[in-house]
Amino acid sequence: MKRALIATLFNEQDNVSRWWSDLMRQTVLPDEIVIVDGGSTDGTWERLHELTRASPVPVRLAQQPCNIAAGRNLAIKLTEADIIVTSDAGSFADPNWFEEITRPLLENPALDIVGGKNVPLTENDFQKFVTWLETAPAEPRPGEMNGSARNTAFRRTTWAAVGGYPEWLTLTGEDALFNCQLFKIGKRFGYNPQAIVRWEIRANAPAYFKMFYTYGYGSAEAQLDAPYFWRRALIMLLPPLLLFSRHRFRFLRFRYRRNAASALGWLAGMLKGHRPPAGWRKIGGILLSPEAQQCLAREQS
Repeated sequence: MKRALIATLFNEQDNVSRWWSDLMRQTVLPDEIVIVDGGSTDGTWERLHELTRASPVPVRLAQQPCNIAAGRNLAIKLTEADIIVTSDAGSFADPNWFEEITRPLLENPALDIVGGKNVPLTENDFQKFVTWLETAPAEPRPGEMNGSARNTAFRRTTWAAVGGYPEWLTLTGEDALFNCQLFKIGKRFGYNPQAIVRWEIRANAPAYFKMFYTYGYGSAEAQLDAPYFWRRALIMLLPPLLLFSRHRFRFLRFRYRRNAASALGWLAGMLKGHRPPAGWRKIGGILLSPEAQQCLAREQS
C-alpha cells in the first residue's frame, strides 16, 4: 500500500532545512513526498529545491499562491498514494514518526484516520511560560477525534468522502472542520502517542496573540466551538470573570489579552469571514460539504 507524505509551506526559510533533515532520518521513508509552496518570497522555494535534489525517494514540488486547505488538496491530487500523511514545515518529527503514524492504518483496515502526539518546543522563556500557563489537553480516548494536520495520516478514500479540505475558509480551521465532518459521517479515528511531532510555540507575545486571533477567525467561518468563543467574548466584556479561572490573580493582563484576541478574531470572522459555498448545510451542529452529506445519507439509509 503506497504511502505519501504531503506538506504545505510558506516563508519557512528558518525551518525548512531542519524539517527536511528530520524527514530524511525517518526509520521508514514515504514512498513519495509532495510539497506545495504557497508563494514564498524569503528563499524557501529555492532552498527547497536544493534540499530535495538528492532525496532517496521521489519528490514532487509545486508552487501556487493559495491558502493551506487548497495547498493540501493540490498536494493530494498530485499523488495516487492510498495513505496520505500530512506535515507542516514548522514542525519536527521524531525518527520513528512516519512509521508510527501510518502503522495503525496498515494493521487495522477498519481505521480511517490516525492522529499522533504533538509536543510543544520551548526554546525561550516566553515559550516556557506559555507552556506552563496553558492547560495541557488530555490525550484522546479510542474513537475520539484528534489531529492537527501537522501530524495525521488518513486513507485517500477518507479525504475524498468529504470533498477534501474546505478551501473556502480564509486561513485557519480547515483541519478542524475536515475532522469534524469525518467524525459526523462515521469515519473511525485512531490515535498513536508514539507518532510524535514537535512544534514551535510562537516565540513572543504579539505572535502568540495573533495566532489566537486567526484561530478565532477560522472557527467563526467554520461555525465551530461557538460556546467556547462566547465565553471568551464575555470575559473580554467582564474581565473580573477571569478570577474564576485556574490562575485567579496571576498574569491577569496577559490572560485577558489572550481571551480578547480569541474573541475579537471570532467576532471578526462572524462579521467579515467567508460564508459556506452553495450546497453546504449544517447538520447536527456541523457544516457538511455536499460529498459529506451524501456519505451521511448512505450511512443512515
